[in-house]
Amino acid sequence: MPTCPKCGAETEKNDEFCRVCGTRLAAETGEPVERKSSVHEREVCFGEGERYRDYSGLVSFGVFLLMVGIIFLANPNLISDFSSWIERMRTRETLLRPTQGLIGSATLFFALVGISDFFLAGVRFMARQRLRRVLSSILSGVALVSFSYFIYLYGKHALTWQMTLAAEAVVCGLLIILYSVLRYLFPKKL
Repeated sequence: MPTCPKCGAETEKNDEFCRVCGTRLAAETGEPVERKSSVHEREVCFGEGERYRDYSGLVSFGVFLLMVGIIFLANPNLISDFSSWIERMRTRETLLRPTQGLIGSATLFFALVGISDFFLAGVRFMARQRLRRVLSSILSGVALVSFSYFIYLYGKHALTWQMTLAAEAVVCGLLIILYSVLRYLFPKKL
């Protein structure tokens, strides 16, 4: 019985594609397709040999590490504050308001993530990626910065936690509608 050259699964004689991994089994000439070398797979997976390499994932990881460092520099007691807050809720068996330190750390975290999305949109635009990815980074940045602002208002007792989540749900809904409308109006550009 023939087998798939990629995953080794058993195939039927007339199968055009592997039922397990989807690899094309036979070329149009009827000859079996040769297995691609691991060098080619590495080029495809890691972007080697491509005209424009995508470094946005690597940049994103670097920015994430930078954000974590900034947050811990701003609140060195973050882990102990969080664990004591959880412990207080566990012993009292009720939902409690976080400390101002935790609220400030959450505000900073979501603001930095939102700003990093704007930065990533710029990197993607300069790397000539599809405008759809640039737009999605910009809109997610808007959502995260707005969430940071709502958390800030929660910390100032201007919003309850329920109002904070409801306001963010409204913002996300509006951004999704905006994204959908833009994709509909400009299908070839996005």
